[in-house]
Amino acid sequence: RVESGMAIWGTTIAHCRENSGDGAEVDKKKFKDCKKCFSGVGDWLNEGGLARGMACLEKFEPKTIESCGEIMKKLPEVDFVQSEVNKALVCWENVHHKSIGEKCLKATGGKDMVLASLCVMNHLRQDHHYAEQIILGEDPEEQGDPTKPTKLQRVLESLFIEGRCIHANE
Repeated sequence: RVESGMAIWGTTIAHCRENSGDGAEVDKKKFKDCKKCFSGVGDWLNEGGLARGMACLEKFEPKTIESCGEIMKKLPEVDFVQSEVNKALVCWENVHHKSIGEKCLKATGGKDMVLASLCVMNHLRQDHHYAEQIILGEDPEEQGDPTKPTKLQRVLESLFIEGRCIHANE
């Protein structure tokens, strides 16, 4: 349960960042409102917490309620068994990814799927990085030497460089 709670908290912070921003820019007030709402949820794995969480989703991620609301409403009936909780989390993430995909398709005009895929990866990376900063309470300078990127950061950067080159040469 603790692991599931931490996963949900990390997910909500990343989602708040995505729903509060436009690309690299984040509307700090909207993010703070989202974070405050979700931080008031407490334990999602009881009826009160689930109700508070669904109210936040209704306010900040209404498409999640449309797609996953029924799965979430059934959780108390099955006593929040982990397999059902996981189904709800997967549904929530799928809605989130679809939302990012739609933004990226629109941004690329729907013609360049490689660039759109890179855009999705970049959104997810930015959301994760921002959530990591909020949860760990650290500035990027405190997290290590920026001149020594991780292997994942190097791979993503090479993909972006390749994507930009291909796009520029078309």
